[in-house]
Amino acid sequence: MNDETLSLIWSRRTIRDFERREVEKETVDKLKAMTLRAPSAGNMEMYSILEVEDKEKKKQLAAICDNQKMIENAPLVWIFLCDMEKWKRYFTFSKSPEKFNIPMPELGAGDMLLSFEDAVIAAENSVIAAEALGLGSCYIGDVLENGEKLVELFSLPRHVIPAAMVIYGYPKSKERFQSTPRPDINSSIFMKDRYKERTFEDLEDEYKGHREYNKEHKRLPFNGEGTVADEYYGRKYTSEFMAEMNRSAFYYIGRYLEKE
Repeated sequence: MNDETLSLIWSRRTIRDFERREVEKETVDKLKAMTLRAPSAGNMEMYSILEVEDKEKKKQLAAICDNQKMIENAPLVWIFLCDMEKWKRYFTFSKSPEKFNIPMPELGAGDMLLSFEDAVIAAENSVIAAEALGLGSCYIGDVLENGEKLVELFSLPRHVIPAAMVIYGYPKSKERFQSTPRPDINSSIFMKDRYKERTFEDLEDEYKGHREYNKEHKRLPFNGEGTVADEYYGRKYTSEFMAEMNRSAFYYIGRYLEKE
């Protein structure tokens, strides 16, 4: 058993404040190599990774993603792209349709979802590798917002969609803060043989750690007596940024599935 690997996964936490120093090329190269070892459907690597280095583009990206300055200040910014465009081009360059005498099918929802899986798996590999290399990291979900602006900023073809963004750097603070909670292994998050419709009690038990943590940090609404559902409903689920994320997602999906 590799206890060191398990310890990395257990202790990893999101880092948003980095030292103002670049990540050395040797370290970035190791991060790239470990990222590419991620499992991939059919070993096709149906993703691309866009490193945002240009300062002006980082500034615009930060503004697009809800004005999060930490994106602009991060030493290393990677956008993991769902990318079947490259395979469509490869099939065309290779003249595969002509060789098999089978017209190239339109890229569809299955292609899109499978390449999303590839991209997100690679992103998580990078996060664990970064931890092992002494780097901190933070996922940025807001990269799904403002699709039209992202497409223009990075010249994204229609069969390329941002699946995730991760920022990396050396943590500014060496202090180990309290880890955020996760459901217990015996909670209803694990199911067997069929989907189980949860009761209110199941959900309260699943998120009891979240409730205790959020109550301690004074995040629960209604004078601390609200549920975890109340907190996320008011803070996130009904927020303007989630409405924009949903709108932008429809834009990306519609653009991807549009017939040529």
